[in-house]
Amino acid sequence: MYSSPGIRSLSRRVGISILLGVIIAAIGSTLEAILDHHSIIGSESLDDIIIGIIAAIVVFAYEQRRHRAILNKVRVIAAMNHHVRNALQAISYAPYTEQEKQIHLIGESVQRIQWALREILPAEETAPDALFSHKPPPGPEPHSAPANKDKMRA
Repeated sequence: MYSSPGIRSLSRRVGISILLGVIIAAIGSTLEAILDHHSIIGSESLDDIIIGIIAAIVVFAYEQRRHRAILNKVRVIAAMNHHVRNALQAISYAPYTEQEKQIHLIGESVQRIQWALREILPAEETAPDALFSHKPPPGPEPHSAPANKDKMRA
C-alpha cells in the first residue's frame, strides 16, 4: 500500500499540530483585531502567534504520546496472538497422538495460554519487544494460597 507508513503517520501528526496552531493563532489575532480595532497582522498579534505555536507543540506532544500508546497496544496484541496460536496449534494436533499424550499436550497448552494472560497482558504499559521470546515456566504451576486469609475475609 504505502512504502513507509511511519513517515505518513508522522507527517499526519505534524500536519494536524501545525493546522491547529495556525487556527488558534488566526482566531486569537482576529478577535484581538476586532476588539482593539487594529489590523489582523501586526505587532499586536505577536502574542497570538506565540500562543498558536505553543498550542501546536502541545498537540504534537499529545499526538506522539497517543501514537506510542497505540503501538504498545498493537505489540501486546501481537504477542498474545503469537503465544495463544502456538498453544492452540499443539491442541489441534492432539487428536493425532495417544490419549495419554493428548492430556499432557492439552495441559501444557492451557498452561501456556494462562502464562500469556498473566505475563503479557499486565505488560501492556511497557509492551517490550521481548514479549515474543519469553518461555512459559516448565511443568504445571502449583496453586498458591493467599498469604493472609484474614485480609481476604475483611
